[in-house]
Amino acid sequence: MSGGIYGGDDVGALVFDAGSHSFRAGFGGEEYPKFDIPAHVGVRMTVESTTDETIEAVATGNKPKRDYFVGTTFLNVPRAHTEIDTYMKDGLIEDWDMFEKVLDYLYEKCLLAESKYHPVLFTEAPWNTKEKREKLTELMFEKYQSPAFFVVKNAVLSAFANGRTGGLVLDSGATHTSAVPVYDGYCLTHAVVKSPIGGDLVVEQCRRVLEKENIDIVPYYKVASKEEVKEGEPPNWTLKRSLPEVTKSYDEYMKKQVLEDFAMSTLQLCDTPIDLEFMEKLPAVSYGFPCGFRKDFLAERAKIPESLFDLKYLDGDGLNNRESLMNVSQIAATSCGMADIDIRPTLYSNLMITGGNSLIMGFTERLNHDLAHKCPPTIKLRVSAAPTPMERRYGSWIGGSIVASLGSFQQLWISKNEYDETGKIIVEKKCP
Repeated sequence: MSGGIYGGDDVGALVFDAGSHSFRAGFGGEEYPKFDIPAHVGVRMTVESTTDETIEAVATGNKPKRDYFVGTTFLNVPRAHTEIDTYMKDGLIEDWDMFEKVLDYLYEKCLLAESKYHPVLFTEAPWNTKEKREKLTELMFEKYQSPAFFVVKNAVLSAFANGRTGGLVLDSGATHTSAVPVYDGYCLTHAVVKSPIGGDLVVEQCRRVLEKENIDIVPYYKVASKEEVKEGEPPNWTLKRSLPEVTKSYDEYMKKQVLEDFAMSTLQLCDTPIDLEFMEKLPAVSYGFPCGFRKDFLAERAKIPESLFDLKYLDGDGLNNRESLMNVSQIAATSCGMADIDIRPTLYSNLMITGGNSLIMGFTERLNHDLAHKCPPTIKLRVSAAPTPMERRYGSWIGGSIVASLGSFQQLWISKNEYDETGKIIVEKKCP
């Protein structure tokens, strides 16, 4: 395949970065993704009753048609009988029908691009399976007729976005936190360590704290009007009229948006393990809820994210397996310990932080403090994070954008001709 065919200046490659919280998409060579849509989809079962034959078909047990609502604009509208679900599980694509609807939406409504003209670069989790890689390759070539395709480990791309080809990438996202050693541009999969602690856990801790203080979480879609009240006074708001009877999953999803905003606005980590005396000295942060209720938060805002680094602060049921969980600093230290002894100094001195949780104030400093006590004294430890929130959130997408626009990368694409000759197993040969 000639390298000039898919050059970045001729026809822009598309870069897709599917995560557990959101799906980032845009054109290779650009600074940031053009679109960042939720990884959740509204699903409503419908029965088409246009003809007697259709009714009869449904009566005989055929599956009813499904309506899908993708993207923030369509997803946040309250509708009856609409469940909120996700196509991702454990960082991998699980529901392929739903995933196809999301890709259709991105191509037709967002990017306004014809799939047959644009090569596609996908990011993937380091623990992605051979079957899922092949299924994605088959989908892109068979359904979307992509001229070229490639898939890269997201940790490798995060390292590239930081201007490095090696180091330890600590990615703390919505459903889990993982540490992935990258050496010479390749992911060392045998030393990948992950634990199911992440943004969703932090949000759940926020919910428990607010419930203990008897604060009712009212989502945005219910509020027609509100009056600002003084701190601590009961809220004064009006319920929207003619609201449809929404499902529990929709109501929970909208409440979670309020909790995520609360977490981003108020939470802060201490540079060292917190003590009660320091917590009492923390300045208060006032937060206004959608219903108009306002409250100052003191020690709670440091206690909640502390559970990422000290599991004894985790509160709630279903945490019987607490002993099997690892905190963030343990994840990083364990991954370094599993890597070859010769490259450990490189990993410790190039520890890069990415993912949504890295935006919590003090996250980098706290990790640096904890690891300084865990790593050997002779090793130089350097923990770094991208300077802007956008670069931390979209690290793997930015790395993919850089790679897809490089002239030297153009000969590495899996072309449509190669796929037609070899089949979907080619992804195992060409994409490390």
